[in-house]
Amino acid sequence: MSQYDEIVKHLMDRFPNEFAALALKTTDVDVQEKLTTEQPTIKMHHSDMTFKIRLPDEEAILHIETQTDDSRDKPMPLRMLAYASFLGLQYELPVYSTVLYLRPPAGRTDPGYYAYGNEMRGSLSYKYQVIRLAELEGASFLDASSIGLLPFTPLMRPPADMTGETWAEKCVEITLSAQVDNQTRATLLFALSIFGSLVHSPELFQTLISEEIMQESPFYEVVMQRGIEQGARETSIRNILAVLTARFPQRDPQPAKQALEAISDAEQLMQLLQTAALTPTFEAFLQAADA
Repeated sequence: MSQYDEIVKHLMDRFPNEFAALALKTTDVDVQEKLTTEQPTIKMHHSDMTFKIRLPDEEAILHIETQTDDSRDKPMPLRMLAYASFLGLQYELPVYSTVLYLRPPAGRTDPGYYAYGNEMRGSLSYKYQVIRLAELEGASFLDASSIGLLPFTPLMRPPADMTGETWAEKCVEITLSAQVDNQTRATLLFALSIFGSLVHSPELFQTLISEEIMQESPFYEVVMQRGIEQGARETSIRNILAVLTARFPQRDPQPAKQALEAISDAEQLMQLLQTAALTPTFEAFLQAADA
């Protein structure tokens, strides 16, 4: 999801109260400020957003984690517990956390809690909100109070009498008529086309939204360029693994794949392609990749 992170963060910055209302399932919440968290031992994902909020009976911290798919590196309950523990220690306020899953069927196995122990040895119980966009009734978000959430409406459940394609067309129509400035509208439509393509054909949005409109968004060129760079990076990794598999057919390529996926420098990957062709042993390649 890295190429979409800046858009998600921009939308949450621009429309924080809409996201807070979604995360906490109440409109009786006011976002007071965005918080910047730095913690050397806890890796906060780029798509995390943290706010100081005011509820009717307390001040608190709201942490929203946006996930395209299920967590791969660590179980989500453990990740959310670590985030909440860090934020609670840093700000000494209650922490309310929400995981927002974009693509179906992501999040189906997320229990929304972490717990262990018993009365004899002690225990811990921690709960957080789990929101799967595919389970939300999309029609309830097509109004002026949910402008910041319009880009995500194609991922939501359409009315019973609508096909998925007709629903996507409706989402675009409402976004086109949103009462915002042209640049904001362009960003909403561009984000809608990107997130909508997680469940619909990208060609559908190309026919519904003109490229000229989306180009007014400051994120258009950034995301397009990153998409090109990401495609080139993935091609380089596939080529390197193909060479290693041909030269060392008895070796499991997974360690090499993990090492390559941790490299973002395109030039370094190009050099490693040459290394893969010339390296005397598989181990020597792994050492070069980890250098």
